[in-house]
Amino acid sequence: MARSIRNRGSVPVADIASGEIVRRGRPIRITGEFGERDAHAVVVTGGGDAGVTFEGEALVIDTSGLTIGGHTVLVNGIPAQRKQKGRQDAAFDVVVVDTPAALDQGLAVLHATRIRIGELDIESLPMGAGVDGEFRDVFKAVTRDGEKAVTLAFDQIGERIDIDDELAALAKRRQERYGRIEPALFERLEQGGDVEVAVWASTRGIDLPATEKSEKRPARKPSRVEARTRQEWTALGENLAEVTREYGLEPERIDPAAPVVYGRIPADAIRKLAEHELVAGVFLHDREGVLDLNDSIAVHNSDDAHSAGFTGAGVDVAVYEPGPDVTTNLSISGQYQTGSGSSSHARMTHGIIRNTERNRPHGHAPDANLFSANSYDLDAIRWAAQDQGCTVISQSFHRDAEQTSDSLSHDDNYKDWLALHWPFPTIVEASGNGSSTEFVNHKGYNRLTVGSHDDNAGAMASDSVFRNPKSTHGDRELPEIAGNGVGVTVVGLTDSGTSFAAPAVAGIAACVQEAAPVLKSWPEGTRAVLMAGAWRNPSGGRWRADLVAGVDGRDGAGTADADRSTNIARSRQSRDNAPALRGFDVGTLRSSDLDGSGRTTFRYRIKTPTAPLFFGSHVKVALAWDSNATRTDILFLSIYQNTLSVDLDVEVRDSAGTLVASSMSWDNSYEIAEFDAKAGETYDIRIRRWSGTDDVWFGVAWTQISTLFDIFGSVQTAPVFSLGG
Repeated sequence: MARSIRNRGSVPVADIASGEIVRRGRPIRITGEFGERDAHAVVVTGGGDAGVTFEGEALVIDTSGLTIGGHTVLVNGIPAQRKQKGRQDAAFDVVVVDTPAALDQGLAVLHATRIRIGELDIESLPMGAGVDGEFRDVFKAVTRDGEKAVTLAFDQIGERIDIDDELAALAKRRQERYGRIEPALFERLEQGGDVEVAVWASTRGIDLPATEKSEKRPARKPSRVEARTRQEWTALGENLAEVTREYGLEPERIDPAAPVVYGRIPADAIRKLAEHELVAGVFLHDREGVLDLNDSIAVHNSDDAHSAGFTGAGVDVAVYEPGPDVTTNLSISGQYQTGSGSSSHARMTHGIIRNTERNRPHGHAPDANLFSANSYDLDAIRWAAQDQGCTVISQSFHRDAEQTSDSLSHDDNYKDWLALHWPFPTIVEASGNGSSTEFVNHKGYNRLTVGSHDDNAGAMASDSVFRNPKSTHGDRELPEIAGNGVGVTVVGLTDSGTSFAAPAVAGIAACVQEAAPVLKSWPEGTRAVLMAGAWRNPSGGRWRADLVAGVDGRDGAGTADADRSTNIARSRQSRDNAPALRGFDVGTLRSSDLDGSGRTTFRYRIKTPTAPLFFGSHVKVALAWDSNATRTDILFLSIYQNTLSVDLDVEVRDSAGTLVASSMSWDNSYEIAEFDAKAGETYDIRIRRWSGTDDVWFGVAWTQISTLFDIFGSVQTAPVFSLGG
């Protein structure tokens, strides 16, 4: 429960920014005309012991006894002295780490990661003591006024190092080893024989105008630029097909949506093919799939969204996996291939989104138009998006190699590509079920990966996969969000797994897109709205604090909430808006939008309600954007790499300009900032471009949870029941 905030007297001021990362043992000073008796009023939550002493009218917190990770410092209950007004209570967050680096206290350190750079890979390590061997501690920091940003990096003995040089050397070693061949395919070559591959064509020399999206209404058909682009890709694919024949590959299909050719090729010919100037990348192409094994309408508050009139009406949604065995209680508007399926698994995943079962809940999006992309073939998801115009797609299977590979697969690259082209679908995927050694099965940037939690959003399922893929700075964090996948009962079946959490989130996404139709063309905005609305954390910790401490988060942003998210979607805000309780916006971020510090010249304004004396609110902000999912020029070669060409961060400041929250990871396509807010205060959200120069589509969203509502409101006290009753 958020503590009370009395709006009177002077405000205690700390010598760190809220959310700052501090080296364990670094003292924190809080000034505010304190007396020696006031030391009792400081409480530090989060684990460990914090000694508080009085030194020269300041209260000093000793952090040496605190555990690694996030803490909240509360200054509360200081009485008025004589006739003076009592001092206002205060709270601020801090993240404690163990590092050999001597951090400059003239800088506010706002993100940290520890990595070990190997010959070909990067290992992510916890920011605690006892880590043996060489490692690198890398920090994002800003000057206290926020105007200048700087990257700091140190080795295991605290010496400054040039991390950019070391990462560039690693990239060169990987290039020399793999060239244009996907690492998973490269390892497969040792087995010999024929291999099924997907070959991406180089787009070097092709200069097409950028696709534009309306920020006011959904795109109901491909633009002229999009149509021209598809023609270019088709022609490029045909040229590539001719080239591949020279190396023993007989093209089985030229993709109509991307410059990709599919076929079988002798393993010993792949290295030579990869050297051709028209080839940007060669990837393993797996045609088979492995199904990922109760959704609760109440725990996601979908019934409240339905009562408010948001049922997914007018939104086209697809389920991508082999077709259902029985369609009696399903309402399917179209299917990729004719004929009945054989999957009871698919019967459930379809039914969780929409079903017609009598006297039972009819799914998370009971009035959506439901399509069945009933095949493991990638062409089925292309059909759902580009032939049927589906703006939400749910997938609950994975390829075999995706469990053990720590990098993006061809499927990941292809689906990220689809999200960047009409109809710009929001693709929602199950994270997988397995052991702690299994990687999150879907690792793309432009989609949502979903973990599974129990019926009360109190704990994540023990087999819900959460192991992060490797990334440049070691701070990639998946899954992005969580849904109920334990003991789902629907259309006469009961089962558990992330398979059934993903369609729940997809159904909620359809309700969100009905509430704000512009989001049909903005998966960036849909992602941001869903993550901002996910106010409960089944695994306990806040996203950012876990990330900085090196804790592999299990639940992403938290539990998807249909009621909270549709309320956000109903409150579209513009840049430099009048302060609002909640809201979202979408758009294109360009260099012309930024000032000299790399921050946006525009802002989004939050206004907290003037709550009763005892209650404050918790604010959550989410920012999402895209990878480029296209070629990158490295060492004069055109190579297919799905990378984040732009690194965005988010910061929140109060009306006095004081930083109250931030999120500044390196390797994610989203950021989540949250804080306990003061009643009746105004806050500004600003985006900072840390690196890159490309224009990029983005979505931003925020909401707040009133403590009063969450204690006495219907959300916490609503009965929990299965989707199937």
